[in-house]
Amino acid sequence: MAENQFPLDSRKPAASFNEDDCVRQEAVLPIRDKDLPPIIREVVSNAPDNRKLPSFIACLAPLCALATRIRLEYYYDGTRKSALLLQVVIEGPQSSGKQFAADIERLLMEDTLKARDQEQRRLEQKYRERKRSRGANERMEEEPKTTIRVIPATISKTVLVKRADFYERNLGDVLSFWMFAEELAQVTDAGRQGYSNLRTIMRTAYDFGSRFGMDFASDNSYSAIVDINICSMFCSTPSALDDYMDKKAIEGGNITRTVLCQLEDRIGEDGALFRPYTEAQLHAIRTTLHKVMADVYTPEGALQPEKLLHTGWIDHDVRRWCVQKGREALQAGSVAIDVFRKRSSVSAFRVMALCYYLYLLDGTPEPLARKRCRRLYLFMADYVLSMLLRRWGKRFEELQAKREITAVESNRPKLIDRLPKEFSRDMLRTLIAESGVASPDRVLISQWKVNKWIEQIDKFQYRKLI
Repeated sequence: MAENQFPLDSRKPAASFNEDDCVRQEAVLPIRDKDLPPIIREVVSNAPDNRKLPSFIACLAPLCALATRIRLEYYYDGTRKSALLLQVVIEGPQSSGKQFAADIERLLMEDTLKARDQEQRRLEQKYRERKRSRGANERMEEEPKTTIRVIPATISKTVLVKRADFYERNLGDVLSFWMFAEELAQVTDAGRQGYSNLRTIMRTAYDFGSRFGMDFASDNSYSAIVDINICSMFCSTPSALDDYMDKKAIEGGNITRTVLCQLEDRIGEDGALFRPYTEAQLHAIRTTLHKVMADVYTPEGALQPEKLLHTGWIDHDVRRWCVQKGREALQAGSVAIDVFRKRSSVSAFRVMALCYYLYLLDGTPEPLARKRCRRLYLFMADYVLSMLLRRWGKRFEELQAKREITAVESNRPKLIDRLPKEFSRDMLRTLIAESGVASPDRVLISQWKVNKWIEQIDKFQYRKLI
């Protein structure tokens, strides 16, 4: 495949937000399985054809959470540093085989973050047990300095702020949380309780350096202003995703921070069967995971220094893609394309940077790693944008159009200003009908007379006094 050829043709406008015009084509990764970076290579190689791209995407967020000390410089951010932060949603009908994502998550997290967190949680549990059983005047030792990174979808804001603050207090810097839910409904159900509605936090959690704070007077609460970074992956049915990405989420920006992967099996298609991993593959996965973790923690448990990944070589591709999509938005008159393209590029850049980091860990020659990463960036930028447009483009345009109409209406001249100095009730009725105003003419006349804005000069005839 030529370097500038992609399944989602970047020369054409991205998938339209109009479902009738949306061309549904099956996206295929732009490079061969064996040429993918380590870990991702082993996972995708063992996936059936209809699960190769979803398997690739399911690897991204967990690996980004593990590589929490990597820092990036995105072209449009100037010198402001960013991090490997991704929020992935795997969407498919019930019984569509989303379980593969949970299998990949366990493969990557069970012996890394989850194993480390288990030790940390045991320390917290023992401390709580001693606190409950202590004598009335017995003094307790200091609370253990834990750093929990795997968090459930039902976590409260207070606990989340406390855990994020513990990173900075105990380790001296920020780390990324990992959040995974096999059913997005867990997040939605928890969000109905105000204390655990995380939509706002999930927006700031996508941007390294964005602060979130809580300040309480009660000693039983926890107050701090912290940098919360979350990598997440949720599996969801279409209806659960509709509940989570409600009007506020669509307008507030949760959708544009999402890498959406839709499972689109054909009717009657056989279930997706994954090949078991060989010992050689498991060894390659474990070896790379060990290298990634060694870039985060020292053998003594302290934090390793940040590692800036130099990616200036892709700046030209990033700018060219963003400018091209901006031109398409202008030609189509599409606000959705214009808005969605910006974070689609950011997410694709982070995917590219993760792959580049893994290639370098694997010893891939740098020119070859860059060539493959360019393909992955352009492919993922097109893919993320097309998924956003397909899923939410039409709704986003409708909400924007409604907002525009409301803004225009708020700037319209008042009804009374649009009437001549002397007017009849029929003239007022006609103007009310044209303007779509709900108030009846008799109510307006009555109120205007009470406020001495008009006076009656004849039957159904009035004169303005203002």
